[in-house]
Amino acid sequence: MTGTPDTPDRSATDLEARLAAATPEERGRLLTDTIRTQAGTLLNTTLADDSNFLDNGLNSLTALELTKTLMTLTGMEIPMVAIVENPSPEQLAQHLNQEFAATGA
Repeated sequence: MTGTPDTPDRSATDLEARLAAATPEERGRLLTDTIRTQAGTLLNTTLADDSNFLDNGLNSLTALELTKTLMTLTGMEIPMVAIVENPSPEQLAQHLNQEFAATGA
């Protein structure tokens, strides 16, 4: 099932539900895996958890696309600066996990 810009696809809602039901540790792993996969797809490379986005070709356009994709998949509000301030899948996942816990998203 695919979605339109107004209706996220089923995988987005599934991820949101999985994040909501997960322990903080499980949520961290889900976020890391999702971020690594989505960023790797956008950057056309395989990323490790500690791979630096900028070193792998992230620019302002791909940062914006990654931000939009992650917001759609997670249901979270993510400022684009979060990607620059947390420049690896692991760091960004940790940041988003803390935001999730603080807001109960």
